Amino acid sequence: MKKIIFWTLALLLCINVNGQDVTKPNSKTKLLVYYFHITNRCNTCKSIEAAVKKTLETNFKNELAKGTIIFQTFNVDLPENKKLVDKYQAYGATLALTPIVKGKEAGIDDLTNFAFSKIHEEETFCKELKEKINSYIK
Repeated sequence: MKKIIFWTLALLLCINVNGQDVTKPNSKTKLLVYYFHITNRCNTCKSIEAAVKKTLETNFKNELAKGTIIFQTFNVDLPENKKLVDKYQAYGATLALTPIVKGKEAGIDDLTNFAFSKIHEEETFCKELKEKINSYIK
């Protein structure tokens, strides 16, 4: 019973920071970074997600903590993600950046082709993704 209570509280803490849902933009949010994937993933798809996380955690740790950048992954095969999958036209592995301007989403920058073309050069991938993210949050 204690484990159930512990994990329930841990989950709520992950979802709720300072009374705000960290998966939704707040007044400080400038960028949404979404990575979509299918249930059965290849090594390349896993590598893209890992490189995105590495780039964010290495270069944008404070922005993630403050909610300036929100990073989330979604399984396109799960019915609860259908609305978002449709909105982003995610058909499998999809990397998308959505800038937030004056509290509203300002388009979708689909980086899927970039991700697949650069992931085998991880250093280049991370450098160019960092530059792209910086262009949105400054």
